[in-house]
Amino acid sequence: MSDPTSGEIVWVVLDPVVGRERQGRRPAVVVSSRAHISIADTLVMVVPVTSVNRGWSNHVLLRGDVLDRDSWAMTEQVRTISRQRVVGRAGQVDPATLTDIRQWIADFLVE
Repeated sequence: MSDPTSGEIVWVVLDPVVGRERQGRRPAVVVSSRAHISIADTLVMVVPVTSVNRGWSNHVLLRGDVLDRDSWAMTEQVRTISRQRVVGRAGQVDPATLTDIRQWIADFLVE
């Protein structure tokens, strides 16, 4: 499988997990920058995707070449995973969606 790209929706296997982490095989949005993908060549940063609309402002509706049902990026659950956990490709969010996701992540990191 080729390298993941920023904004790509990929299928990942997240088991084993601890606590409230998302588990199982599920879609996730790649949020790594091109530089991170190039330098950390065995890792990738992702946020898991849910089809449950919880009405949370930080859950970003996916737009672009996306899944076959409404889905949201769970920006509070950024995770760096081994690329070996990536088992398939599912689509690509549009640039505005990726910007919205990254903005929420940035907001969570700033005091």
